[in-house]
Amino acid sequence: MLTSVKEIVKTKIYNLFEHSINSIFEKKFDEYSYKLIQLQQFYNAPKEMLYSYVTKETIISDIVERFEKLGITVRREKICINEFEDWLKEYSELTAFYENWGDVKIEKLLEHYLTSKYLNVDSNMIYIDIAAASSPFSTILDRHLNGGGYYCLDLSFEKGIHGNKIGSDAGNMPLEDNSADVMALHCAFECFQGDSDICFVKEADRVLKYGGRFGIIPLYVDNTYFVMTGPKCDKRKISVEPEAKCIWRDDNYDREPFSRHYSPESFKTRIIDNISGMVAEIIYFVNLDELRKNYDGSRIYCSFMFKATKMQYSSRLNEW
Repeated sequence: MLTSVKEIVKTKIYNLFEHSINSIFEKKFDEYSYKLIQLQQFYNAPKEMLYSYVTKETIISDIVERFEKLGITVRREKICINEFEDWLKEYSELTAFYENWGDVKIEKLLEHYLTSKYLNVDSNMIYIDIAAASSPFSTILDRHLNGGGYYCLDLSFEKGIHGNKIGSDAGNMPLEDNSADVMALHCAFECFQGDSDICFVKEADRVLKYGGRFGIIPLYVDNTYFVMTGPKCDKRKISVEPEAKCIWRDDNYDREPFSRHYSPESFKTRIIDNISGMVAEIIYFVNLDELRKNYDGSRIYCSFMFKATKMQYSSRLNEW
């Protein structure tokens, strides 16, 4: 009797594992098969479908002119290298964090320096680093600045507010209206799929205090509106709007699933037109070639930063 029971249990366990293994195998086989098809499409793709070719068509001065023709303010700024170097010394913990990031180390540090400067990050404020992932920047700010609260938000964090971590979708934050002073996105906004870019800017308008502001850097803008995807990711898992051209990444980030690059016109339609309660401007950094020469071998590409400031209540009344 005992032997029969053991055999029955053994058979059930075997069948269970067999089913699980077969299910996993089928899933992986489907995934790898699809990626092989994608790689074939990638290798046979015309040059017009490759990131390296599409971005060559982009001329920064033309982009600036198109923004201005759309009535969008473009503010030209020159980055002071000496001031940046002083900031790096002050925030040496951040420099240490990005020490092994190779040719993008300076770019990453520069992004944080520029948001700190142009969003006027200071003491006694509520600051949120949006889509922060593993970045320690909010914690570093807390060490350097007095008072206030310095938070990092990411969808990967445990849901809710835990210490200085906010686990949340950036388009649906567990925060009260008019409760934050500054929000910053560092090389993150381009990864917002579907309508999550629109949802974020509307949510920022709700959460920011009057006079509060948010910044996006780099603001990726090119000649045409496109989404690029790596040939080694599963393209079926990404969402691309019909009006955006879908192209292949042919750089070193061939496993990255999604990166949205706006045209000036699409940026106005998707972003500017959805934040009527905010004053918007594009900050154009005019001397990146000077920085590339100074930091030889570094990839520095933050030509544009987007800044939006929530209007005071009286200003909104005047607008209405």
